[in-house]
Amino acid sequence: MAEKEKKKNKFSLRKLIYNDKYLIIISIILAVIIWIVTSINLSPETTKTINVSVAADFSGTAAEQLGLKCYGDDKIDVEVTISCKKYLARDITADDLNVYLQTNAVTSSGTYDVPIRVETDENAEFTVSSYYPTAYRAYFDVEDEKVMDVDIQYSNDDFIEEGYTMGQPLLSESTVTVRGPRSYVSQVASVTAVVNIEEKLTATTSMDLTVNALDSNGSNVSYITIETGGENLTITIPVLREMVLDVTANFAGQPSRLDMSDFDISYSVDRVNAGVLEDANITQAVIGSIDFSKLNTGENTFTFNVESLDGFVILDNIDEIEVTVNVPSDYTEKTVSVSSDNIRVINAPEGYNATITGLSTNEVTVIGTEENLEDISASSVSLVVDLSGVSAEDIKEGTASYKVTTALSNSDTCWIYGDYTADVNITQA
Repeated sequence: MAEKEKKKNKFSLRKLIYNDKYLIIISIILAVIIWIVTSINLSPETTKTINVSVAADFSGTAAEQLGLKCYGDDKIDVEVTISCKKYLARDITADDLNVYLQTNAVTSSGTYDVPIRVETDENAEFTVSSYYPTAYRAYFDVEDEKVMDVDIQYSNDDFIEEGYTMGQPLLSESTVTVRGPRSYVSQVASVTAVVNIEEKLTATTSMDLTVNALDSNGSNVSYITIETGGENLTITIPVLREMVLDVTANFAGQPSRLDMSDFDISYSVDRVNAGVLEDANITQAVIGSIDFSKLNTGENTFTFNVESLDGFVILDNIDEIEVTVNVPSDYTEKTVSVSSDNIRVINAPEGYNATITGLSTNEVTVIGTEENLEDISASSVSLVVDLSGVSAEDIKEGTASYKVTTALSNSDTCWIYGDYTADVNITQA
């Protein structure tokens, strides 16, 4: 019985071949093996295009050692076409390529076509068929810069509504820095910004400007960058309402009870055509301020430059306006002696002592009517040197001359005429 079972379990190749079930399995396995071998060896060739981004980096090169800067794109995209077996194409990426610039080609200033090189690993299962571009074009030169004024141009001169006028345009920065290759910076003749306004303006307007560097022929200069202190260069165009204003002047230091109606004040121009900021509530053309310390007895003449005034612009062709102030004939002058007892120093910088060592004069001139001058004496005169405008950083030890502010302590109808100074000795405390 055991001998029969042994014969029954003995392996038989003949039985395996003639067993349909095993034969089918073996056939399938052999077919797969043959298909894989055939696919690998007989697979068709294909091409694939791969995009590779290459940085234009010339650091550590001869160009950098020579002080040359690259004026071109920061990077360049290279299209590389490869040939390979079709079954490999999907797995080949930009990481399998070494694409770089042959930077040692740049040895002096000028325009260069820097060769682009594409390399592969020596064991790569693909070849490079072609690539584009084959060179990186840029200009190389030593960097230079210069500061230039901005020239404003208007594409349309008629952009102010009737009844209004334009004030002096204001730029956020009057100058800019022109930077680029030395040979191109030297070609820049002007920096211009074009203001393009299509609608009529009735209110002050601000806008950003685009600035261009131009040569002597008015053409844009290549490779130039224009730097401003802020993010953008802006212009503010004041739009002013046209009005007719009476001319007047202010008076500073006027005694509180002095009646100015007795003073004869005249102007070389009584009325002016002006452009006024609409929200400024300006009803008169105030051309400046006259300090009472400048008013002597008789006729006093003051000249004001009116080319630049706050809140309005005089549209007439006038550069100066003269003001004549006649002090009434019953006003006279009185000389009052003064000494160091009349003067004091205030607001000395912290850590310093200030001492009066002398006055520019031993007397001051007081103006008023004879009746009002009777009560004026040396004790009426107050002289002050105010050092509040001098910081500890700017202070200098030693004696220097400072302006004296004058006042009358017991009179509201008279004033002190003239300019006075005092010698002040400053020492550390």
